[in-house]
Amino acid sequence: MGASEVELVLELFRRFSAGGLDSSLELVAADSEFVIPASMSAEPDVYRGHDGARRYFAGFEGLMDDLHWEPIETEEHGDVVIVRMLWRGRGIASGIEVKQPGAVNVWVADGKITRMHAHPDMETARGALGR
Repeated sequence: MGASEVELVLELFRRFSAGGLDSSLELVAADSEFVIPASMSAEPDVYRGHDGARRYFAGFEGLMDDLHWEPIETEEHGDVVIVRMLWRGRGIASGIEVKQPGAVNVWVADGKITRMHAHPDMETARGALGR
């Protein structure tokens, strides 16, 4: 793990915030896995591949707008980058801004993001790695 992997993960966040999901998927492996736990979502699931990522984000359609995942800090733990982040969006009907802190463990292999597992905080993210 090195600077290039961390930079790839941060680039994913930049692309998503600037251009949405499609602009970021070229950084994601076709057979990737995204895990969203019940502690963080009304629709917890394991989302697989690009179609899974699209299915996850389709759950926000008609409900939330202006979605952003802002990276705040990163930590390297062997083959995993942990990103402390702030998820932001705005309710379409209410116009109310929503913010949720969290963390995500991100695995990178062969220049692509292969897995992302969401957690409510850094402590939980580290604990999931046994650290």
